Amino acid sequence: MAAPFCHCGEPTDLKTSWTEANPGRRFYGCSRYGTNGACNYFRWLDPALDENMRNVLLNFHRRIRELEKRQNKEVSKFGRKMVSFIILGAIVFSLFWIGK
Repeated sequence: MAAPFCHCGEPTDLKTSWTEANPGRRFYGCSRYGTNGACNYFRWLDPALDENMRNVLLNFHRRIRELEKRQNKEVSKFGRKMVSFIILGAIVFSLFWIGK
């Protein structure tokens, strides 16, 4: 299905809502949304979810965000360790080089 055109005459963007009311629900919106001259065109692509499915998606989305945060902390921690290792290696190399 081709994207509809908004009131600006431009093809719309397909976006996904992650609001509490409409998690995971896709919609077409003006490609200029958030800029001057946007027409605020909006049309749902997906039907509304029942409350049970909405809660399931919200819980999955929250869990994914939690896991991403934890992963980012681990990557950051690993990066700090690598920098420390490189600095320590440079110091040891310098001491070895000066001792020659």
